[in-house]
Amino acid sequence: MGVSENNGNLRERKKVRVSHIVFLGIAVVACVSLAYWQWTRFQAGSGTFQNLGYAFQWPLFGGFFVIAYRLWLKYENELIDAQNEAGDMDTLYEADKLIFEDKTTEIDEDFLPPRPTIDVDTFNALNTPRRGAVDGTDIAAANGPKESN
Repeated sequence: MGVSENNGNLRERKKVRVSHIVFLGIAVVACVSLAYWQWTRFQAGSGTFQNLGYAFQWPLFGGFFVIAYRLWLKYENELIDAQNEAGDMDTLYEADKLIFEDKTTEIDEDFLPPRPTIDVDTFNALNTPRRGAVDGTDIAAANGPKESN
């Protein structure tokens, strides 16, 4: 018996729960109240257009919570349905292979700039470490011989 076998246990689809709706409601109410707060700040004497921008932005965040929750439910239920229909993970792989056609996609050659071609000797000459070298000259040789006392 493999790990990927279902053993006859079918998972239940995820449902909209009261706790999810309560949390979602709190998040949306918080976003709307923050938008109202920014709107009142904008209307005050010291309000700026930044406050106005936030007043328009906060309701979008609340809408994002709703959309994200709906998509999460949809994707989770699609996954559960696929796992329940398939006896094992190999069947899921084959189903994905049919959907996405198992073809390799490549970047068009004209999209990226051409790579420079350089031979090994030139590359090694350019990347030879030179301790204390400045512009290809050795600092000690450029300063002349050191006098000893």
